[in-house]
Formats: sequence, structure tokens, C-alpha cells
Amino acid sequence: MKIIFTILISLTIATTSFGQEISYDDFKSVIPFLQKEDFKGAFDKTSQLLASTQNDSSDLHGIVVYMNIFSAAGMVTLDQMTHANFLKNANKFVGQKIVMSAHPCIDSSSQGYNSLKFVTVDGQLLGLTISANNKKTNILCYEYFKYFDPIIPADFIGKNIRSGGTLASVEVNPNNSKIWISRLHIVNAFAREMTPR
Repeated sequence: MKIIFTILISLTIATTSFGQEISYDDFKSVIPFLQKEDFKGAFDKTSQLLASTQNDSSDLHGIVVYMNIFSAAGMVTLDQMTHANFLKNANKFVGQKIVMSAHPCIDSSSQGYNSLKFVTVDGQLLGLTISANNKKTNILCYEYFKYFDPIIPADFIGKNIRSGGTLASVEVNPNNSKIWISRLHIVNAFAREMTPR
């Protein structure tokens, strides 16, 4: 009887921890690490949050997934993680929802880091962001979005847009260079104007 009771308690604890959802306060707790570019601190915090919320499919969970991948890429630029370990970590999230930071949407002819623009590749309209560190010395993530619904770029230019979708694949720089670390390919993507909270 004692063994059955112990098993029931263990199952209850496991179910409770995996059934939790990431809260807005959880999300906000990561921001100071990223503002200081304490990528290891952000990676550790997001890893902890993601480990306890594995069944969460909310947008906040998707945002924390992105923060985890972004901070891991930052760690690569600081020699705190290898390209191979980055890829191993990021590949855990393939097939899951990922939600990026909001970026200003710019015209496709403009150049800019940390902004979204729409480009045509092989006849298909894609969203593209180039997310860099604060000094713009390293590109942490190229992010390519294949949108689920048709997109009219003119509806988004000049606005702050948040994109996300399902992480389909991850690439790392084949030369292990730190000029750029990763390419994230997102399918069934969405683009929506960011509204103040």
C-alpha cells in the first residue's frame, strides 16, 4: 500500500509540473537577462521554465522557446556553447510553437537588423528577420516565415509585428563562424500587429 501511495504522489507531482503554463510574470523574469545580454542567465532561466511546462502550447510558451534558442545563439558568440550543442538544444523544439519578438516591419528594399521584411524566394512570399546582438556584431538568428494565410506586406509596413508558427528546422553556420549562428525555418506562420500590454 505504501508503494502504491508513493507512486500516486509521484505521478501527481509529475502531472502537475508538466501541466503548468508559463505566466506573464515568468516571461517578464527573463527580460532583464536579455537586456544585459546575459545570455547564459537567460538560457538557464528559460530552460528551467520550459522543463516544467512541457505540455503548454500558449503563445507565452512559444515566446520562451524563442528566448531559449536566441540566448543559446548568444552563448555561442561568447564561447559559452558550441555550435553543435546549440543545434542539439534547438532541435528539441522542432515541431513546437515558436513566437518571435515583435519587430518593426520595413520595406523589402530596406536593410536593417532586428526588423521584419517580406521577401520573395523561389516565387513564394516569406517573412525574414535578422536578429542580432545589441552591437550588431553577430547575427544570432535568421528567421524565415512561411505564412499560413496570404500576406499583404503593405498592411504591415511601419508597424511593430510579431510573427510565429511551428519551428520546422534549424541550421547552424556550417563553418562554425560567429558572424551568424543560426537559421530558423518556421511554417504555418502568422504575422500580427503588436498591441501594447
